[in-house]
Amino acid sequence: MGRMVTQQSKTNIGKFHWRRSTPNDIVEVAENMRPEDIEEIRAYSGSEPKSSLIYCYFGSSPCMTMVGRKGNIMGMYGVMPVRKNIGKIWMLGHRTMTSDYQDVRAFLRNSPIELNKFHMNYPILFNFVDARNTTHVKWIKYMGFSIIQEHATFGVEGRLFYEFAKI
Repeated sequence: MGRMVTQQSKTNIGKFHWRRSTPNDIVEVAENMRPEDIEEIRAYSGSEPKSSLIYCYFGSSPCMTMVGRKGNIMGMYGVMPVRKNIGKIWMLGHRTMTSDYQDVRAFLRNSPIELNKFHMNYPILFNFVDARNTTHVKWIKYMGFSIIQEHATFGVEGRLFYEFAKI
C-alpha cells in the first residue's frame, strides 16, 4: 500500500525556489530564526523577531520566502521602499538556512538573479548590517554591495554596524 502524498509536498519537494511570503512564514521564521539575526534585530531596533518580520512583511514590496528543496523555509527577504528608486533591502534567516549544502548552493547561485529583479525597481539598494553577523557581511560582499560607512555606535545597543549599498 502506498503512502498519501499531499498536493503541497508534490509542488515543493525537489527544487529550491522563491515565493511570495505568507503570514504563516512570519511565525515559522520568527520562532526558528538564526541567533545571529536575532542579535542583529535587537541591536538595531530593540525589537523581537516576530514584530520585526511583521513590520518587514507589511512594509516590503515585495516580501519573499526562500524554500529549500525539501519544502523547508530557509528565510524571508524583501525591499522596503524608502523613496522613488531607493529601497532598503533585508533578509532574515531560519536557523536551518545553511544546514543543507545543496540548498545553500542553489541559494548562492540564484541570489544574483533575484537581486537583479529588485535592482530594476530600486536602482539604489541599501541597509545596515551588524558587524558580528559575519554570514550576512560575507553574503552582501558576494552580492556586489559595497560597505560605504562604518558606524561605531549604531542602533539601540550602540554596536558596530556597516552601512552597505549597491547602485
